[in-house]
Amino acid sequence: MTHSQSLVDAVFLDRDGVLNHLVDRGEGFLLGGKPFRYTAPFTMQELRLKPNVEEALELIRQKGYLCILVTNQPDVATGHIDPQEFERMMDVFRALPLDALYACMHRPKDKCSCRKPAPGMLLHARDAHRIDLSRSYMIGDLETDVQAGKAAHTKTIRVCDEGTETSADHRVLDIMQAARLLP
Repeated sequence: MTHSQSLVDAVFLDRDGVLNHLVDRGEGFLLGGKPFRYTAPFTMQELRLKPNVEEALELIRQKGYLCILVTNQPDVATGHIDPQEFERMMDVFRALPLDALYACMHRPKDKCSCRKPAPGMLLHARDAHRIDLSRSYMIGDLETDVQAGKAAHTKTIRVCDEGTETSADHRVLDIMQAARLLP
């Protein structure tokens, strides 16, 4: 077996906005002094998975890809999410057909190498799971997800409305559409 044959393909998935709904905080909500209308859920009561998530993940796995969650979660460090509440929310994702979960808890100002748009979580997963990044995909709802995928040399899929500008290789409306797009 050659080196490349022993590598596996993966689909890296962002969490908020891809697997679960964002929370509409309304006008005037500030996070770190900046206005944000939509945020990650801060409590279990706010956490709502998007339709067909489990089915889409199963389809991705049936196509031969590992499913790996890569998510920026600075709200624990900033105090917006209680660490125990965060773990309860992550248990929901641990129950999904995901092969690994990576969460960067750093704030943007921390300038770490794992926080997207940096590719650190994808590179760590590559090393841990022997992933061929050139045959893998990054699926996210933000341009920072696309940038992380491109920095790691994956193909990129952005979950967004049709009018949204993106540098992603593909644009889809939801995770099921992304799963069906994969070869």
